[in-house]
Amino acid sequence: MTALTEIARRSYQAYVDNDRAAIEALIGSDFHFTSPLDNRLDRQTYFERCWPNSETISDFRFIHLVEHEDRFS
Repeated sequence: MTALTEIARRSYQAYVDNDRAAIEALIGSDFHFTSPLDNRLDRQTYFERCWPNSETISDFRFIHLVEHEDRFS
Protein backbone atom coordinates (compact mmCIF):
# COMPACT_ATOMS: atom_id res chain seq x y z
CA MET A 1 0.00 0.00 0.00
CA THR A 2 1.37 3.44 -0.90
CA ALA A 3 1.16 6.61 1.13
CA LEU A 4 -1.51 7.98 -1.24
CA THR A 5 -3.77 4.94 -0.95
CA GLU A 6 -3.38 5.10 2.82
CA ILE A 7 -4.50 8.75 2.76
CA ALA A 8 -7.57 7.75 0.76
CA ARG A 9 -8.42 4.96 3.22
CA ARG A 10 -7.92 7.25 6.22
CA SER A 11 -10.14 9.90 4.62
CA TYR A 12 -13.01 7.47 4.22
CA GLN A 13 -12.44 6.12 7.73
CA ALA A 14 -12.76 9.65 9.10
CA TYR A 15 -16.30 9.72 7.68
CA VAL A 16 -17.13 6.36 9.25
CA ASP A 17 -15.73 7.51 12.60
CA ASN A 18 -17.31 10.97 12.25
CA ASP A 19 -13.84 12.33 13.06
CA ARG A 20 -13.54 15.76 11.49
CA ALA A 21 -10.14 16.43 13.08
CA ALA A 22 -8.76 13.34 11.32
CA ILE A 23 -9.89 14.45 7.88
CA GLU A 24 -8.86 18.06 8.47
CA ALA A 25 -5.35 16.77 9.11
CA LEU A 26 -5.38 15.00 5.73
CA ILE A 27 -6.82 17.79 3.58
CA GLY A 28 -4.56 20.74 2.77
CA SER A 29 -5.58 24.39 2.66
CA ASP A 30 -5.43 24.34 -1.16
CA PHE A 31 -7.80 21.33 -1.38
CA HIS A 32 -10.51 21.32 -4.06
CA PHE A 33 -13.24 18.71 -4.48
CA THR A 34 -15.13 17.85 -7.65
CA SER A 35 -17.96 15.36 -8.08
CA PRO A 36 -20.90 14.95 -10.47
CA LEU A 37 -22.84 17.33 -8.19
CA ASP A 38 -20.12 19.81 -7.27
CA ASN A 39 -17.40 21.48 -9.29
CA ARG A 40 -14.15 22.47 -7.61
CA LEU A 41 -15.39 23.16 -4.10
CA ASP A 42 -12.81 24.85 -1.90
CA ARG A 43 -11.93 23.35 1.49
CA GLN A 44 -14.42 25.43 3.49
CA THR A 45 -17.32 24.73 1.12
CA TYR A 46 -16.40 21.03 1.03
CA PHE A 47 -16.77 20.83 4.80
CA GLU A 48 -20.04 22.80 4.72
CA ARG A 49 -21.62 20.63 2.01
CA CYS A 50 -19.98 17.23 2.31
CA TRP A 51 -18.95 16.72 5.92
CA PRO A 52 -22.53 16.56 7.29
CA ASN A 53 -22.82 13.21 5.44
CA SER A 54 -20.52 11.74 8.08
CA GLU A 55 -23.57 11.55 10.34
CA THR A 56 -25.16 8.90 8.11
CA ILE A 57 -22.14 6.88 6.95
CA SER A 58 -21.42 3.73 8.92
CA ASP A 59 -19.09 1.77 6.63
CA PHE A 60 -17.05 1.79 3.43
CA ARG A 61 -15.82 -1.30 1.67
CA PHE A 62 -13.10 -0.96 -0.90
CA ILE A 63 -13.34 -3.43 -3.74
CA HIS A 64 -10.56 -1.81 -5.76
CA LEU A 65 -8.47 1.19 -4.90
CA VAL A 66 -6.19 2.13 -7.78
CA GLU A 67 -3.64 4.91 -7.68
CA HIS A 68 -2.88 6.65 -10.95
CA GLU A 69 -0.35 9.47 -10.64
CA ASP A 70 -2.04 11.77 -8.10
CA ARG A 71 -5.57 10.44 -8.58
CA PHE A 72 -7.65 7.50 -7.44
CA SER A 73 -10.32 5.60 -9.34
